[in-house]
Formats: sequence, C-alpha cells, structure tokens
Amino acid sequence: MDPRPTIGVTRPTVGDLLSFLAIALAIRLAGGRAVRLESSGWKQVRLDGLVLSGGSDVFPGRFQTRPKADYSYDHPREQMELALLERALAEDLPTLGICRGAQLMNVAAGGSLHMDVVKRFHPTPYPQHWLRQIHFRKQVSLTPGTRLHAILGCERLWVNSIHSQAVDRLGEGLTVSAREENGVPQAIERSDRDFCIGVQFHPELLLHRQVFRRLFEALVLSARAYRAQRQGGAAGSVPAGWRDGRRDLHRSA
Repeated sequence: MDPRPTIGVTRPTVGDLLSFLAIALAIRLAGGRAVRLESSGWKQVRLDGLVLSGGSDVFPGRFQTRPKADYSYDHPREQMELALLERALAEDLPTLGICRGAQLMNVAAGGSLHMDVVKRFHPTPYPQHWLRQIHFRKQVSLTPGTRLHAILGCERLWVNSIHSQAVDRLGEGLTVSAREENGVPQAIERSDRDFCIGVQFHPELLLHRQVFRRLFEALVLSARAYRAQRQGGAAGSVPAGWRDGRRDLHRSA
C-alpha cells in the first residue's frame, strides 16, 4: 500500500493543466499523492483529502443571480464538486478550496458571490491580462485565532490576484480568515471541521515561498490523520501534530 495519503484534485475535462500540475507538485512535496478528479469516473476513488481547484465561474443560478450571456458554465464539474463537498463535510474529509473552489464552498453553504470585482471595487487595480496577474501581488490580513493564521504563522501576506469574482455574502457556518484592504474576503474556513479552508488566491503558483507550502503540508498532515483514523489505526499511527484526533495547529505550522 502506498504510504502517502491520496488527495483528490478536481479539474475540468479540458484545460487548467498547469494549475493541476502545480497543485500535484505541491501535494507531492508535502508528502502526499495527487489524483485527478473529473466529472466522469470519480465516484470510486478513495480519498484522504480533497482540493477543489480553480477554473471557470460558479453557476450564478445557485445564488439566485442571472447567468452571464454566452458564458460556458461547467455544470458536470460543478455537480461533481458539490457532491464531493457534501461527502467531505459529512466525513470531515480534509478539504482545501482554491479560487473557484473557495467560491463554490461559499455558495454551497448558502452564500453569494461578487460577479465582477473589477467593477464592484473600482478603482482597486485588479489586473486583467494573464501576464500581469501572474506577477501582481496584493497584501491581505489574516484573522488571528483562525486555522489559516495558525498554519501560516503570519498576520500579513502578499498573494497573487487571478480572480474576477469573490465571496460576497458569507455562507452559513463559514468564517472569513483573511481579507484584502478593500474588505474582499481572501480566505474562508469552517471552525466545525478539522481542515476545511478556502483561499481566493493561488498558493500552488507561489511554491517558491515556504509560507504557501505550509498550507499544503497542513493539508497532507490532516489527510494522514484522516487515513489513520479511517483504517482504525492504533494511537501510535496518528501523525505528529495531532492530539486526541484533532490537529494541533501550532505544532503543524
């Protein structure tokens, strides 16, 4: 048996290969094994953790907003991810949402989204061209006492900005764990689950900085403990950084 925990990473059937490979690399560097989850053939995959990755817009009808004209929404992928998220919440499966994934987590909890942050928060200089998006950085503030703050170990963070939408009305059971200066949430989490965090930025594209690698290390650590508990392992098999079935955030950071 592969000793590495299995982390499922959602993606569309076509496209977003670079992001998937970057997430897979981050998981591998943290000691996990990434498997691709597409809208066909995902139900039989046994998971120890889940990443809801970025991509196309969440369907606005889910938060009672009119869809964009002539926009191609990925309904099969969205249905898969909502089913996976429901399963993850029911089983306390460690879950990380990235960009679109964080937005979907919020919508699934009854929240809504800003459809166009550039127009809504003008004149905030959100970059539009992909080349500028890759190099642009903005500062966000982390909320003390949150899981994300404990994992990353800092109160200020410079992140990328590759999104056109963002969390608006917060979903039930969620907490904002990071905001940018204009108030837009940049991270959300559930305190009633051990590891259920969504980030608006793309940490997989910032792996050259240790602080972002910590997020994937914490995910894999949580996945190891989930796997040990699922297999009914003895207390000695629970990874370091865990205490009484719960993650000791300060040790794992």
